[in-house]
Amino acid sequence: MIYKNNTLKHWGQTIRAVLLFVVLIGVSCKEAPKNGGTVAAKEALKVADQESEQTGTPLYRTSITATDIDFIRASDTDAFKSLAYVEQGAREMPGSESGELMDPGTFVFQVNFKEGKDIEIWAHSAFGTINAAKVYADKLGGRLGKLPLYMRNKLSHVVLHKGDSNAFAEDAGGFFVLYSENMDERISTNDLEETVFHEAVHVAFDLAHAKSKEWKEAQKNDGVFITEYAQSRPEKEDLAESAIFVYTKLTHPGRLDDKVVQWMETNIPNRLVYIEDLFEKTNKK
Repeated sequence: MIYKNNTLKHWGQTIRAVLLFVVLIGVSCKEAPKNGGTVAAKEALKVADQESEQTGTPLYRTSITATDIDFIRASDTDAFKSLAYVEQGAREMPGSESGELMDPGTFVFQVNFKEGKDIEIWAHSAFGTINAAKVYADKLGGRLGKLPLYMRNKLSHVVLHKGDSNAFAEDAGGFFVLYSENMDERISTNDLEETVFHEAVHVAFDLAHAKSKEWKEAQKNDGVFITEYAQSRPEKEDLAESAIFVYTKLTHPGRLDDKVVQWMETNIPNRLVYIEDLFEKTNKK
């Protein structure tokens, strides 16, 4: 389009940006099963692909629930070997609905892997019985096995609660917390593997990298965030939000739409290189 004057050019750019924003919002509000992408998602990527320069706008609302991308598939290989009940005893269980930190009757399970250290799963006594707790421990075991070895070895344990709250991680403590109803919802949308990965990134990398000078410099030089969630909490969520895109690009070439990869290379090149280097280095450990 040839603009007759600067005012017309300004309005053309404004309309274009508004259209991109509307399309992206439409994508972010739809949490459909990951079956290859909704029409709205493909339209958003089409608009993003047409931008030869930085868009200045996050590509998605969040990395997991607001995309149709199946980053980590149930059919992907994993290192899970077995799960066994250990004991019922007292454990610190942050995030419980009762608000009590200590749970004297926590159900403790141990997950064994084909390589790397074992990981304990602590299920709150609110599950009621060993069998009820084991149902959710079983849902988690294989998904822990899909984590990269380095990330899995950084985990101390995983806490399971009954309820529908959102997962969260305690990087200093080396664990993350999941809730039963939220797990079931994430399984129904093929998102639990990605949720486990996201929280494990917090545990494995946040302390050393999320506030580091090099990471902040990469953020500054890029100036754009891949999701709105990352943009809203740059010191806490940007690394975990970006990492799942980069990990999928590295380990499963072709799984991400070419337009997503192009957006990353154009808009977040410094963080792309930073995270690629991070995974390559830790894979050797």
